[in-house]
Amino acid sequence: MKKELSKQLLLVIGLSLSGMAGAAAQQQGGGSDGTWSLEEAVNYARENNLQVRQSRLNNSVNQVDLNQLKFDRLPSINAGGSYNYNTGSFQDPVTFNLVTQDAQTGSFQLSASVPLFAGFQQVNQIKQSELDLQASQQDVLSAQNDITMQLVTAYLNILFADELTKISEQTRDLTRQQLERTRILFDAGSVAENAVLDLESQLAADELELINAQNQHDIARLSLMQLLNLPTTEDFQIEVPEIPEPDQNPVLVNGEQVYDVAAQTLPAIKAADLRVLSAAKALEVAKGGYYPRLSLNAGLFSRYSSTSQFLVGRQTVNEGLQRRELGFYDEGGNDAVVIYVPNIYEVPMYGDYPFFDQLQDNINKQVGLSLQVPILNGLQVRSSVQRAKLQQQNAKINADIARNNLRQTIEQAYVDALAAQRRYAAAKEQLRAAEKNYSNAQLRLNSGVINTVDFNIVANNYRAAQSNLAQAKYEYTFKLKVLDFYQGKDISL
Repeated sequence: MKKELSKQLLLVIGLSLSGMAGAAAQQQGGGSDGTWSLEEAVNYARENNLQVRQSRLNNSVNQVDLNQLKFDRLPSINAGGSYNYNTGSFQDPVTFNLVTQDAQTGSFQLSASVPLFAGFQQVNQIKQSELDLQASQQDVLSAQNDITMQLVTAYLNILFADELTKISEQTRDLTRQQLERTRILFDAGSVAENAVLDLESQLAADELELINAQNQHDIARLSLMQLLNLPTTEDFQIEVPEIPEPDQNPVLVNGEQVYDVAAQTLPAIKAADLRVLSAAKALEVAKGGYYPRLSLNAGLFSRYSSTSQFLVGRQTVNEGLQRRELGFYDEGGNDAVVIYVPNIYEVPMYGDYPFFDQLQDNINKQVGLSLQVPILNGLQVRSSVQRAKLQQQNAKINADIARNNLRQTIEQAYVDALAAQRRYAAAKEQLRAAEKNYSNAQLRLNSGVINTVDFNIVANNYRAAQSNLAQAKYEYTFKLKVLDFYQGKDISL
């Protein structure tokens, strides 16, 4: 029971902390009143969106790779050693004699290596990594641009859904008022019952349109919160700016002018061009495999053996005179020539040979050059060069694709902006006529000149004209923001 209560308590605390974190994030991005402007949403997403944060991590990885390539040019220094306990026969590492006894031995080394020449591969790898780092930095900006356009789309979708909701509410209220008047006329016997039933059916349809508009608003609102990486909350609100009405003048900047600016400033294009240069350096790195490799090596070595003894001195031993026969006096060998010589000699005296003394006395130093000349390695270098050439061509194609996609996007946005502008002008005239027709239809319905079926047709046309005008207005605004974005202009509403 206590464990279950503890789990429930932790769950409550976790949910509370999560809500507090979400509220703090909303207040930080949305200002003191918790209402988000487009500029605040863009600035917050540029720092907190998951895709943007991931692109920053990739950029940091490229920075680490570049630093490592620079560090690879430094000397490589390594130390090592071994310590063994031997039984039976083994070769002493100090005297190199074959001994049979229990002993402890060790060997230690310190080595260093410096690359002197490797076909300029290290230099070209550093230059390639620098280009990759610059490209990843542009990727971060490109990710921020992408999230910016997604935010503008979601923000305008909310505003459009708000306007549709207002139109639907207005239409529903007008239908409800007309239904109330028709019921009065029906009670007075002035109209038939089917007039009331038709308006009740129309009111239900208007309620459905209102619910659809509200659902559309909720979906757009949820999309914006997800782009901001915020938890879903009912307190999330956005500012409703005044969207200027599209004027009747054509768009001044054409698509070609916008493309010329975007091709020089857009991070995605810069990243693609940098990767073309990186691929060229990768080709140089691959060609460096044809060259010899020269390196400078140095080492410091020492050894230890517990069987080694240290000569501490010599002791003189006098064993007196020793008889020696030098020959014979006679030819028969019966009378020997004997002399006596002193038997004096020195005996070496050994003591313990300390560990560190052995290491110091057995030091071996080594310096040399190492040259490696590639002759035949399964044509690996040749394959690497061919692969690098293909990757270079692929990088160029990717850059062309990026420019082609950019041109098509801008051309489409320009054409869509002009079309939305013309559609807005036509929808404005349509709304003006539909509004007059709707007002006239109300009077005629109240006078009994037309039936409710004809009136609902006029009302639906009026509602469709309002919706068409709002859709053309926001589509035109969005396309203009796209063109402004590619020109590097401010896209705030």
